[in-house]
Amino acid sequence: MAGEIIQGLDVVDIQHFVGRKNRKFQAVILNEIEDVLGKDTEEFQKVRKLILDGFNEYTRSILRIIFGNDLENVR
Repeated sequence: MAGEIIQGLDVVDIQHFVGRKNRKFQAVILNEIEDVLGKDTEEFQKVRKLILDGFNEYTRSILRIIFGNDLENVR
């Protein structure tokens, strides 16, 4: 499936790129927090959920700003 072209940019490629960067950044943050709190603690689980939910919503909002709609179902 080919992505829609906007000013020479493939929307699907941009979405995948942003998603990869987002996951990498989340992993780095969560690894640092895990070192401090420990993986099996209740605090870590709560902080993990907050970070993942927050970053995912932030990424969606950035894509909405750039492309004017929600691209979550575009793949």
